[in-house]
Amino acid sequence: MSPYLVVPLLVLIALVQTTLLPIFLPGPVRPDLMLMLVVGWGVVHGNGQATLLGFGGGILLDLLSGTPFGLQALTLGAIGFLADSLQTTFFRSNIFIPLATIFVATLMVYIGSAAALQTLGYPVSWAIYIFNIVLPTAILNTALMPFMYWALRRLDRVVRPRLTW
Repeated sequence: MSPYLVVPLLVLIALVQTTLLPIFLPGPVRPDLMLMLVVGWGVVHGNGQATLLGFGGGILLDLLSGTPFGLQALTLGAIGFLADSLQTTFFRSNIFIPLATIFVATLMVYIGSAAALQTLGYPVSWAIYIFNIVLPTAILNTALMPFMYWALRRLDRVVRPRLTW
């Protein structure tokens, strides 16, 4: 995908996720738009681009949030790498693949981030965190993923080079 499209898209998603969503959806459970973008693009397009999207989007989220710098970039980059590998082994038209992937990816990112924060000395109450934040966020991301997947499939049709005979 062209950098002229990627950079504004990542900036827009990062700004919406860090500024508008907390205003309109107060509370700890919000959709993770950047994670849905990274996982969706990895499943739809592949070719290593989701890794770069995850790393670049993670850096933007790190700049706009209060987490230790690099945490979002590493977790989203790793999830992008895993999502890229799914594109080559599964059919892109199967809607259940992105749904299962976003659910598992949300669990991995949120639990991995909390484990990293606890390693850095931040207190984490695991039972409250998992049942009040992680699982509801995973369910919300899974419920919203078909809309993101549809938009990304349409975007893929526009940006993927076509073979001409």
